[in-house]
Amino acid sequence: MFRDTRSILSAALLFLCAAPTSASASDASETCSPLMEWNQFALDATVAATQGALPQIRSMAIVHASIHDAVNRITGDYETYVPAGAAPTGASPEAAVIAAANYALTHLFNSQMTSLNDKRAKSLADCGLDETNPGISVGEAAATAILALRSTDGAAQANYPYTAPGAGSPGVWVAVGMAPPVAPGWGKVTPWRLESGSQFRPYAPPALDSGRYTRDYEEVKALGALTVSARTWEQTQIAIFWDGSPSAIWNSVARGVIAARGLELSSAARTLALMYIAAADASIACFDAKYFYNFWRPITAIQNGDTDGNDNTVADPSWQPLITTHQHPEYPSGHSTNSSAMATVLTLLFGDDPGVPIVATSPRNPTFPRLWTTFSDGIAEVIDARVYIGFHFRTSDETGARMGRQVARFVVNHTLRD
Repeated sequence: MFRDTRSILSAALLFLCAAPTSASASDASETCSPLMEWNQFALDATVAATQGALPQIRSMAIVHASIHDAVNRITGDYETYVPAGAAPTGASPEAAVIAAANYALTHLFNSQMTSLNDKRAKSLADCGLDETNPGISVGEAAATAILALRSTDGAAQANYPYTAPGAGSPGVWVAVGMAPPVAPGWGKVTPWRLESGSQFRPYAPPALDSGRYTRDYEEVKALGALTVSARTWEQTQIAIFWDGSPSAIWNSVARGVIAARGLELSSAARTLALMYIAAADASIACFDAKYFYNFWRPITAIQNGDTDGNDNTVADPSWQPLITTHQHPEYPSGHSTNSSAMATVLTLLFGDDPGVPIVATSPRNPTFPRLWTTFSDGIAEVIDARVYIGFHFRTSDETGARMGRQVARFVVNHTLRD
């Protein structure tokens, strides 16, 4: 792993300058790369809608499953998520990408319809296509089918008032602050491919009087504190970097690898669809476990360390994490679970070392790009980062990473096969 920050920045900038920049609309006219273009449009739309990590991943999965099915109904390279008949003669895969992405996004984000339709018209023109191409109907049909399936998945009903059973007892999660709990029903959302949200539910978190819990407690207390922390400057920057959403960070990784490997359209569409379907199912699995165990966050644990029955955990009533803790239970780590699912998909498709620079960027720390030689380098870093930020105990991060691997392997083995 590259550990010198200046080396990371220099190498990342060199790679980004040399890599294709088909994400921008102005370059699309030269390359006609609607997949990369609409991938960025989709991410931008979720940001404009201020979606949190869970709905953002769900939206990206809907868009990319729609694109994948549209393209592969025409090319026949991979099985589609929703079975469909043969495409009409003359259907352009590029037109199908544009239509599928546009249809999905305009139905997810109706308030952005005008700008998205303008992008649709320009994308078609840049590719020398128009609304008469049969690929348009293929794309819209694919998106219609995916949207119909997800319209009853339970995501719209996942937020409601919630108090954990036994809240206030040692080890039990309590909300900190006035914000409502985040998505206590997300673990009941219908999975994309898993058999249930509990399929890979992990063992319980460590007992409060165990040596592992003591180790985790002392580590996050020292490294995750807002003030008087043992973190280095670089560790602080890593923590802030990984405060960005999993979609934003791993999307940047996938785009770079797809471009560097020069994937053709069917494979590139499948890569992004598998990554987001795995992440969507990992989110469901993670939140099933979170609200099943309702384990307390470090902020509550450390401020109340004199109540946990462990003589080795010294309380600090004034302890605060580096950044305000998210409003849902601690175990397992959501970012570690989602990141591991995305990284595992990429590993299964390209190998842990894909033979090209792995560059990650984050909107939370845009001047601090990360450069890795393996995808597992990124997972090791997010495990550390969630300790540095003061959100999680290390066991939670490691458990989340394991869950993400399990979910991703199951998804890849059972979805969009060749």
